[in-house]
Amino acid sequence: MNQPDEASLRAAVIVGILRYTKIAIDDDAGQIRMCSVGEPFSEAKLKQVSTSLRVQGNTLDFAVIANSNVSNQRLATCDVLIVGEDFSGKKSTLNQYSGLSICDGCNEHNSDYVVELIKVDKRIGFNVNLILAEKRNVTFSSSLLELASKIVRPEK
Repeated sequence: MNQPDEASLRAAVIVGILRYTKIAIDDDAGQIRMCSVGEPFSEAKLKQVSTSLRVQGNTLDFAVIANSNVSNQRLATCDVLIVGEDFSGKKSTLNQYSGLSICDGCNEHNSDYVVELIKVDKRIGFNVNLILAEKRNVTFSSSLLELASKIVRPEK
């Protein structure tokens, strides 16, 4: 039996998360602007399939941002930011990003992402930071949260 590669699984998890997540996008655009920086594991696969997918009635527009071009202004054009292990930008840049941020193989600043993809026993799962999600106007369906490995919740 032919098993999908890890990059395909990670890309599928990201698209699945988007299907059950409400993010602030320009309603007139009809597209979700996805950006990657630091070569996340899913980058090549997302770039390959994004043009043929629709999420919540929106097309996916995928762009790769070089580490040398990372700025608050550039990231502001992204509805979804996927960060990989080669990201060499500043932590302050991540802190100021206001959309759905996804850590896909990043090495540092894991608490600075709304979603962190994880690999446990040859399976791809994810952790969710609801504190950061609330600050960034990101809402997850309860069905999606049930699948999360770990959820960081606001203190009551």
